[in-house]
Amino acid sequence: MSYVDRSLMPLAIPFIAREFQISPAVAGIVLSAFFVGYASMQIPGGLIADRIGPRKTVTIGITAWSVFSVLTGLARNLTQLIWIRIGFGLCEGVHPPASLKAIAVWFPRDERTRASAVFLSSNTIGPMVAPVLFAAAMSAFGWRGAFLAISVPGFLLAAAAYWYLRDHPSEHPRITARELAEIGKEAQAREPIPLSGVLRHKNLWQLFFIYGAWDATWWGFQSWLPSYLVDRGFTLVKTSAAASLPYAAGFAGMLISARVSERLRNRRAVLIAVLLGDAICMLLTSMATTNTMAVLLLTATGFFLPAIHGPFWSLPMDLLPRHVIGASLGFLNTAGQLAGLAAPVVIGALVQWTGHYEAGFVFMAICAGISASLVLTLREHQEAPMKAAAGL
Repeated sequence: MSYVDRSLMPLAIPFIAREFQISPAVAGIVLSAFFVGYASMQIPGGLIADRIGPRKTVTIGITAWSVFSVLTGLARNLTQLIWIRIGFGLCEGVHPPASLKAIAVWFPRDERTRASAVFLSSNTIGPMVAPVLFAAAMSAFGWRGAFLAISVPGFLLAAAAYWYLRDHPSEHPRITARELAEIGKEAQAREPIPLSGVLRHKNLWQLFFIYGAWDATWWGFQSWLPSYLVDRGFTLVKTSAAASLPYAAGFAGMLISARVSERLRNRRAVLIAVLLGDAICMLLTSMATTNTMAVLLLTATGFFLPAIHGPFWSLPMDLLPRHVIGASLGFLNTAGQLAGLAAPVVIGALVQWTGHYEAGFVFMAICAGISASLVLTLREHQEAPMKAAAGL
């Protein structure tokens, strides 16, 4: 639901731009407003999850961003819309670090790559489903009604999250002794390590810049894909169908990369492969001469684009202590959201400056290439980083 909600704005922006009479560069600012709040809340959201637990954090986050989804549909001018999107981002920002913290607590080490991939496959399922839902809601209610309608499932999910989720396995009424033994002793509390100690960890900063460079491609792609298709002459229905295909491919790409990573026991090699595949497909998309070729290349791009998630997000879960994992993962996700803040604006400016979208795809390809080159500097370790982070 998080990704369905946030995916509605890129789909709606062509219609909002017409109603508010704004240029591509200003539309980029509207798309980026979400990331002002989202990036600002990553570290605080992680700290909140570490303090009050994932259960309350996730419940509060879902409820609050559903409220702001309603407010988006009620916005009457550009200024209101930008401030509402900032608030929407603040509310969604608490969710990723809290959810990843729950995975770190609930899963043994050898299952975290697959668990992360399954959880983060929602990043592709949401954008895959959103165009279909938006097309139906847009046809029936207009873009404003679409935001109002999509908020309803959010409130229901908030209640479900509070009812079913628990902060620790031992708190769940249906947990068994065998399951607790399988999860392992790492789920038990340890002496707290200050976040400042974790931030001195070299691998954390390497992961920060790797993720930031990659996320410029992810958010640039997601923010401008519908507008790119509309610019190529696709109708609303065809845009919705074509925009879903890359995310369907991405769902498969995420699960396959996670499985390959576990089989090879070499997450770094998998990360480099998918990032280079992403960069190559972006460059080829910039040269597409027909709509059929563009859709095929966009789908191929979608396969590689989100495939870093499983191997990437299992790394900090192995390298960092669990009791600061919420704040640490929030810090890493901040890199991505800073990129998300900049990328839609940069691409919007490039589109306005050049008059076409090719420059935007070249920009995203360069970012993916930079991320791949940074992965080469990464070294995987296990126990040593925990000691280094603790200052031991």
